[in-house]
Amino acid sequence: MVLRVNNVYGIFRAVESGLGIASLPDYLARESTKLEMLLPDLNVRTTDVYFTYPEELRHSKRIAVFRDFLLRKVAETRF
Repeated sequence: MVLRVNNVYGIFRAVESGLGIASLPDYLARESTKLEMLLPDLNVRTTDVYFTYPEELRHSKRIAVFRDFLLRKVAETRF
């Protein structure tokens, strides 16, 4: 049997339902009590993430607050 899924949430739901194993982002895997890490010492590929917004909002306080929130969350989740 082969399951093809084109988004990470679909992969998450399939694995959570018991359909196999997968490489999932930490933030998503932590959402489930049904999942277990199988290969903790495996080095996995990282992905760059960019926070983008219109140039005219570069001095916006709301953008700065949200950016700082994102940076804090990323720092909290690093091992």
